[in-house]
Amino acid sequence: MKRTIVLILAALALHSSWGPEAKWLCNPVLSCHSCVLAWFACPIGVFVHYSGYHLFPFFALGTVLLIGVSIGRLLCGWVCPFGLLQDWLHKIPNRKLELPGWTSHLKYAVLVLLVFLFPFFLGESTWLSFCRICPAAALQVSLPTVIQSGSVSGANLVRFGVLGGVIVLAILSSRSFCKVLCPIGALLAPLNLISFWIVKPPRTGCLSCVKCDRLCSTDVKPSERLSRNIPPNRALDCIVCHDCQLACASTLPKKASCPNAPA
Repeated sequence: MKRTIVLILAALALHSSWGPEAKWLCNPVLSCHSCVLAWFACPIGVFVHYSGYHLFPFFALGTVLLIGVSIGRLLCGWVCPFGLLQDWLHKIPNRKLELPGWTSHLKYAVLVLLVFLFPFFLGESTWLSFCRICPAAALQVSLPTVIQSGSVSGANLVRFGVLGGVIVLAILSSRSFCKVLCPIGALLAPLNLISFWIVKPPRTGCLSCVKCDRLCSTDVKPSERLSRNIPPNRALDCIVCHDCQLACASTLPKKASCPNAPA
């Protein structure tokens, strides 16, 4: 509940501009900077723009890398408004599914191809760029435009189609977009391994109850690292939500009720 409240407040704060803005600063969460209410720039939009004009985004990339080295993917779990939407969608009662492990590698292909290579060789306006299919842009830009104009363009239909697929996946599998398709997640994921932010393992040792695995929204099996006294956020797809740490806090006082606890 605490994280949900923080996510809601973050979404309101990030989209509360009444005119002033700071689009020179990249905020590494999925939020389109073409939204009239957005304060900050989307790093993916900046990278696509710079790639299309054969320029290197020193400041934008440096900002994202600095944040990633400092806190890893913490913003994914606590600030990203699209992450909040996925969390809500996954609460819809239905049969859930676990995506194959190999699908988590797709986001790196999305980052390399749709953010850097295709815009570099085909130009910023190419249809083969992430911005053309971005589900956040569909919600924040395309939907208000359609409501205001009363007409739907082909570009908007493409975005809505992608958004529809992402919504279905989010309902079926927790944080599926974060795990499989998000280019920001792909950029920040390796930095989880070296970030200064640490999710501390339980002080008294892991009980192997795997409660943290059941609570993990990105299926990174934190128990495998907790049992070896390794910070659970040392995983590529971890969104540093700290849910595994809370699971340990609620489990440790109840050793007798843990079925897999060592004798």
